[in-house]
Amino acid sequence: MNRLKELRTARGITQDELGAMLGVQKAAICKYETGRVALPNSCLVRLVEIFSVSADYILGRDDVTPLPKRMREKITASPKETNVVPVPLVGMVHAGEPMLAEECIQEYIPVSAGEVYDGDYFFMEVVGDCMLGDHIVEGAVVLVKRENEMIDNRIYVVRIGDEVLLRRIKRIKRSVALIPSNNAYDPMILSEGDIHVVGRVVEARMRF
Repeated sequence: MNRLKELRTARGITQDELGAMLGVQKAAICKYETGRVALPNSCLVRLVEIFSVSADYILGRDDVTPLPKRMREKITASPKETNVVPVPLVGMVHAGEPMLAEECIQEYIPVSAGEVYDGDYFFMEVVGDCMLGDHIVEGAVVLVKRENEMIDNRIYVVRIGDEVLLRRIKRIKRSVALIPSNNAYDPMILSEGDIHVVGRVVEARMRF
């Protein structure tokens, strides 16, 4: 079950008011909150802005950390603040066909220190629509925790030779399936030895 009703009521927003914000009728909000109708991607992106949380948090995916409340504002916080740390944006990861990711630091994105205290983190920009079903859209950035371990059904940035891509992982005997969440793309089945795990995606966010 998604958290739309929980977020709406916590803010003291009525269904009519939220409908006006999204450009839909009150009846549509009711259907979204009860799960009778899936949240359209356009509404989900707007809800991320309104409630300042990640799309995965809205959808009830507990393994993904909610975004900080300052998400709606373009990130301009000073890295000198003790509760904020600069996390590098290091290039692009393709969510369609594999492509080379040039690992040069393009900029730093300040995030809450509490989100990245337990490891090495970096951002990558998403190109393509292969992970659209997980609400990871082109132009978003993913926060990646650098690690080598592979756990089934989690989303990773993986390297295949000199190419880097974004996929959900599932082991099949001695092979690994790299699974997209867009039916327009087929899974890739590779030997585990051919895949280098760069890191696990812990959050996706839109940039403003």
